[in-house]
Amino acid sequence: MNEIKKLIKSTGIYFLGTIGTKLVSFLLLPLYTAYIAPEAYGRYDLNINYATLFASFFFLDIWTGIMKFFFEQESDREKQNVVCSGTVIFLGSSVLYLAAMILFGIWNGMEYLPGVIAYGFFMVLQSLYGYLARAYGHNALFATSGIVATLVNALLNVFLIVVVRMDYRALYISYAGGILVQCVMLERRVTLLRAFRGHCMTKEMIRQLFRFSLPLCVNSLCYWLLTGYNRIILTNRLGETANGYYAIAAKFGGTLLIVSSCFSMAWQELAYGKYSRDQDTGRFYEAATENCIQALLYGFCGLIPAISVVFPFLVDASYEGARNLVPLSMAATLAGILYTFLGNIISTYKRNDLMFVSTLAACVGNIVSMQVFVGVLGIQAANLSLLLGYLVSDWMRMRTIRREVVYHPGWRYCFFLLPLAVISVMIYLACGLWMNLLMLAVAGICTLHFVLKFVSIHR
Repeated sequence: MNEIKKLIKSTGIYFLGTIGTKLVSFLLLPLYTAYIAPEAYGRYDLNINYATLFASFFFLDIWTGIMKFFFEQESDREKQNVVCSGTVIFLGSSVLYLAAMILFGIWNGMEYLPGVIAYGFFMVLQSLYGYLARAYGHNALFATSGIVATLVNALLNVFLIVVVRMDYRALYISYAGGILVQCVMLERRVTLLRAFRGHCMTKEMIRQLFRFSLPLCVNSLCYWLLTGYNRIILTNRLGETANGYYAIAAKFGGTLLIVSSCFSMAWQELAYGKYSRDQDTGRFYEAATENCIQALLYGFCGLIPAISVVFPFLVDASYEGARNLVPLSMAATLAGILYTFLGNIISTYKRNDLMFVSTLAACVGNIVSMQVFVGVLGIQAANLSLLLGYLVSDWMRMRTIRREVVYHPGWRYCFFLLPLAVISVMIYLACGLWMNLLMLAVAGICTLHFVLKFVSIHR
């Protein structure tokens, strides 16, 4: 019960702390779609996709390693050793990232290269400071800084796009500006710059962190092939406008990601503390997996009709081509959230090698599916391929967990939830406002029943 309370409390805190860029990019859809053409937005989405690839690859997800080893240390000096040693790797990665992005940007003729580089760097800087703040227990400040970053991001977007009439460069500047403010606020408590001293790091800890994080580097490359490759194929085969539609549809999947990413961070902390192989641990992971999948399916059933209602108010008519892409995009997002959830369990047992294998299989499946379906299904092929890739990886990751602990989640609830999800999609595609409102009410009642049942069990 204490674990459930801690998980709920942490999720709430991280919701406030990370709601920023994800929520801003969704709530400002009316602004983006009214002032930025689909072609230009597709070009922006492709560029930040490249930035995400290079940043994820060169920075090794080192913040994950820092948190993992931080929680395993007992003394403050040992914890400081982890932080300083991880920062050394981060600084080295920064140099490699900058050089690689400059060379690639020049070769590719990338528009607004400094903005693209800044996007990727501030993305990883936010991860580093966010993970450190959580490791040190500064959760309230983490939440506050996220709210402030949200306001800065939103205000800069409105000012630069509406007042200054800047093109999509404004999105880079606003994103970096919001994160910079958050990192400055966190630095006052984390004091990374002041705490970083040469004498507090050790070569052995650097080696351990590097050894732990290196598979994550290759894993990040495979993950990009799973999530970013499709954007390149869409742009090359169907044009930047097609990628613009795909990117806007994916924003609605971000509504699931807003909550799930917060839950994932809270879950990560809890999972890292449960690495025994006894039967109780297995039952804990079984119950957690079942509740996670049910929550995602209930959320999907409710969000689909809700999106149908709000879509005309959020998205300009020039992006109407994105509407029918939303359900399958959200289904792929749902499978991706489960992918991350299961990955945190595997990482607890330090089986990053097996986690990589599952990601590799997923990205191969995605690439093959994309090549097969893009000529037939067009933009929708990107969503279908991503969904299939994630499902392959989810299945493999569950099998991997079974190697470490007794783990057999139940699936009976799917006999009710999957048909409900299919009905919600059919109503979204074929029916009008009132049927979608009715579906939203039904999904809301079902979700409320699930929540009350969950609370009564864990009271």
